[in-house]
Amino acid sequence: MLSKHAFAYFLSHGVPALVSFASIAIFTRLLSPEEYGMYALVFAIAGMVNAVLFEWLKLSLLRYYPKYKEDSRFLETIKLSFMALIVATLVVGVITMFFFQGKEFSPIFIFLTLLFSWTQSWNSINLTLMRAKLSPKSYGMLAFSRTTLGLVLGTTLIYAGFAEIGLLTGLILAFWITLLMPTLKYWKLGVNLKAFQFDYLRQFLKYGMPLTITLLMGVIIHNSDRLIINYLLDTSATGIYAVTYDLSEQTIFTLMMIINLAAFPIAVKVMEEKGEIAAYEQVRKNTSLIFLIALPAVAGFVLIATNIAHLFLGESFREDALVLMPYIAIGALLKGFKLYSVDIMFHLKQKTALQIFPVIVAAVLNVALNFLLIPKYGIEGAAMATVAAYATAVVMSWIIVHFQIHPLPFPAKDFINVVTASIAMGLALWPLQDKTGVLFLIAQLAVGGITFLLAVIVLNIMNARTILMKRLKKTL
Repeated sequence: MLSKHAFAYFLSHGVPALVSFASIAIFTRLLSPEEYGMYALVFAIAGMVNAVLFEWLKLSLLRYYPKYKEDSRFLETIKLSFMALIVATLVVGVITMFFFQGKEFSPIFIFLTLLFSWTQSWNSINLTLMRAKLSPKSYGMLAFSRTTLGLVLGTTLIYAGFAEIGLLTGLILAFWITLLMPTLKYWKLGVNLKAFQFDYLRQFLKYGMPLTITLLMGVIIHNSDRLIINYLLDTSATGIYAVTYDLSEQTIFTLMMIINLAAFPIAVKVMEEKGEIAAYEQVRKNTSLIFLIALPAVAGFVLIATNIAHLFLGESFREDALVLMPYIAIGALLKGFKLYSVDIMFHLKQKTALQIFPVIVAAVLNVALNFLLIPKYGIEGAAMATVAAYATAVVMSWIIVHFQIHPLPFPAKDFINVVTASIAMGLALWPLQDKTGVLFLIAQLAVGGITFLLAVIVLNIMNARTILMKRLKKTL
């Protein structure tokens, strides 16, 4: 079941990710580092707003939908809560516009940041509902249509001369055009205040507020470096760092997220129906599959980074990007492992408050290291700080899970075997690591993929050889 849903989410999320890579390749050729840096700042601030105010709703929807899906008041409570948060942020936004008037962030940028935050959040809530319904096809259609339309509209408005404001406007328009049908289908028009359930809201807050603090700290780790780079260096450096981060993390983290999109609802279902022991075994299987995908992805990405930068980044971004890419790839691996293999234990036991301390420590460490390392090492120092922060968060969370919940079901044998297979793949890729061009990228992916697949079969990782032999016997 896990493999089936993971493959479905690979198609439904992997294809939009490819469109996102194309977007990076196009936007970095149309925008200067400074213009991309302003877009990145709006994106970073919107991400912080989402983490503080909206993410708890999304996470509560995912956690409690299996339990309350037959009660129409459940979704109505989610919708009304979302609308109330929009009103609250609008009031704060209007006040902020006056406060920042005449400074670096103009009222138009503050307004776009709010609008971008609302649209991102509503999109995430709709995607989460489709995920909770175990509907990867609908998920993929929404994700693909939004990213494709965003690419088209963003590119058009940049060509029209609107630069980063055109890009932001195009992305916002793409969100709302593609969200029209899901909104009408799942949420209906109109407001039913009588359907609002304070009991549900209290349950959401109890489950979600600790996660809000956790997510905010995670966003600080993810986005504070861009704000600090802009403060200590300049907007151009922010743009170079942001686009490299986006390209590198999307490559690794998206693969891990695809596995979790399928794995987490299954783990919750197993927890509800079969109990803790069965759920922990499911977590072990989930982690094995995450390693099977993520470890070779990191190794391959680092080895062929020269070609990736050449194909996906504009010339003015490439030199610094090559220095940053290995750090960010490793940071993405640590982040994904923490979120999808360690933190899932907190979610299953509904002890999300235990997540708070590790991410607070990691966030404070990240900010401190940014101020310490950026003046000396430039944007490379920010990447170093990110890796250190995520490593700290992983170790602390693992220790808390071990002593407060249950020993982490870590698949040690599969991990060692996947590392071995990744080393074999790396040796095969080594002669091709400095080659550039589309044809060489195809060759690099083919050589790396085939070598890794053969190693997986030989080592019988996740019973791959056993399953293959059974199917061959049936065929013959």
